[in-house]
Amino acid sequence: MDTTAPQMARELGVSLPTVHRALDALGVPHPGRGHTRRIPDGASERLLAAHGSAPQHETPASELRVLAALSRAPLGLPSARSVAVQGGLSPTTATRALRALEARRLVTRVPSEIASGRAKRELRWKTDTAVWPEELRRAVRRTRLPRPQEAARAPLPRSLRHLFWNADASKLTPEADGSYMAGRLLEAPDIRAWRWALANISPTDIQTAMSRRGVNPRTKALVENWSHHD
Repeated sequence: MDTTAPQMARELGVSLPTVHRALDALGVPHPGRGHTRRIPDGASERLLAAHGSAPQHETPASELRVLAALSRAPLGLPSARSVAVQGGLSPTTATRALRALEARRLVTRVPSEIASGRAKRELRWKTDTAVWPEELRRAVRRTRLPRPQEAARAPLPRSLRHLFWNADASKLTPEADGSYMAGRLLEAPDIRAWRWALANISPTDIQTAMSRRGVNPRTKALVENWSHHD
């Protein structure tokens, strides 16, 4: 059954003009003034995948998106802008949602120690799903975040090459050495290593690395939480 443009705007939590612009880009016909624009199922699915959606709930859609983004980021997120990117929101909307959720004690900014050559502390937005009411937990579980944009795989940064002390790190590639690289990077006490591995190494190679004996259970939990984000 086709969806109307106003229905899609409510489901995405965006304005009607934003939906019309997205439909124009997809080539969905506009019936003209005075007629409701209808969206075929295929186009609806593409919009939902690209922009995300949130269920009807007493908590605003923008706040559900923020909670979904933070619940799928076990290391937390460093800024309102990064929350906005993950949640498919504008920075202004994400900032407003974070403040509202902070007032409800559903999110907090906590200092985290980041290993990046030398130890550094930074404030990161985090949430504790254990304190959520069950109804909210169900709503966040049904919240759909935007599909990540495909990006070219980046080369291994020089700052991470020391993790491969017994190999020629300049010749390692995710395509040929993915599981080996994942094992070293995800077990390292360096958030940059985790981010690079999760962004550039295939899920299959990551799972292969995690299935080996001796992997820290916390590392396995990190990967499991990240997989829910996808």
